[in-house]
Amino acid sequence: MRAPLVVLAVAVVACSGCRAPGRGSDPLDAVADEYVRLVLAVGRHDPGYVDAYYGPPEWKEEAARGEPRPVADLLRAATELRARAEAAPPSDRREFLVKQLAAVEAFVRRLGGERIPLEREARDLYDIEIPRHGIEEFEAARRELEAILPGEGDLAARAQEFQKRFEIPPDRLRAVVDACLGEARRRTAALCELPAGESFRVSIVRDKPWGAYNWYEGGLSSLIEVNTDLPLSLARVFGLLVHEGYPGHHTMNILLEDRLVRGRGWREFSVYPLYSPTSVIAEGTANVGEEIVATRAERVAFARDVLAPLAGLEGLDFETMEKARDAWRVLGHARGEAARMLLDEGEPEDEVVAFLMRHGLLEEPRARKAVEFMRAYGAYEFAYTVGEDLVRAHIGNGPDRVERFFALLDRPVTPSMLRRSGEAEGPAGPASRSDRRDP
Repeated sequence: MRAPLVVLAVAVVACSGCRAPGRGSDPLDAVADEYVRLVLAVGRHDPGYVDAYYGPPEWKEEAARGEPRPVADLLRAATELRARAEAAPPSDRREFLVKQLAAVEAFVRRLGGERIPLEREARDLYDIEIPRHGIEEFEAARRELEAILPGEGDLAARAQEFQKRFEIPPDRLRAVVDACLGEARRRTAALCELPAGESFRVSIVRDKPWGAYNWYEGGLSSLIEVNTDLPLSLARVFGLLVHEGYPGHHTMNILLEDRLVRGRGWREFSVYPLYSPTSVIAEGTANVGEEIVATRAERVAFARDVLAPLAGLEGLDFETMEKARDAWRVLGHARGEAARMLLDEGEPEDEVVAFLMRHGLLEEPRARKAVEFMRAYGAYEFAYTVGEDLVRAHIGNGPDRVERFFALLDRPVTPSMLRRSGEAEGPAGPASRSDRRDP
């Protein structure tokens, strides 16, 4: 998630880890190999494009030699490779490669100077259609918050004062983060068999446009960075670490590496181009993950009984915070409308910030951090909300909900597949929603 402001972090594992018996019998194997090399070549033009790579080391070395391949050459290669993928027999793997290659084409066109409006960028890069949210939705959520947080004065001031009570002191943050990841891993392991030897490490950072980030390093290992530019809330920190760790990004990556790259020799999953449909699936499942591993009552109890003492915060009203979070999530759609104002309509930054402060109830520093994110990542903003909606519709509310969720983490999936699934099965109905990975 995050263009030129992000430094590429990669690791490689031995080539033998990328192979499986019988590899080469599928015509898509050759397409997959060329796709990986193409993504690495495109990454020479933008250091934030390749979010992770753990395929054959010599391919990365090959891509790094000499001058970057010309954009026109990359575009021609992406178009030809997509046509080869489309000619293969129908399968989920074929659809995955076709959609990923279409996104490579779109990104390369943007590298060549083509201006792509936000809605088309979302369609071409992420395989999604982005909805519109009107002011009336935000006003209805404000009225809901007025009832949940009664008192005198401006709602924004009351809401901000209430949220500040949950801010984790910086010197207590690491203990809280470790407790969240430990609990999230324990709960995830009870629902899904995790590969032996998987691991992560945590780093506290500053000066980033995002709140937290998972850098997958291959070898079943991740680096999870937590940004402290803005205070982290005790009410959302568990969701944030679920998103980055278990059963979020780290879990999805280790399952893909273990079951598809190592298990089936599908090398296309050894590279992760950030601006692609994969990100919609990753962000959507990571957003829904919090409610998969813990009920609302369990989340409240964990925050109250475990996290609050670690943070040195007591007497907090977690029940009210949980009620308020649903309304705040509706207000979160104000970010998408703000992105349109900023990136498509050319509105001045101060007006976009004022819009976010009014309709998103963001304090000015958070509103400006949101604008920084939008400038860096464009339509990626919608990977969270649209991805979450697609995942939620797909898994439904039935007894197989958890099973359907984990089935999304270790196979080729595209937003189009989930959209077709949701249309066939009908809406999932109301359900609690989890935190987003954002500033």
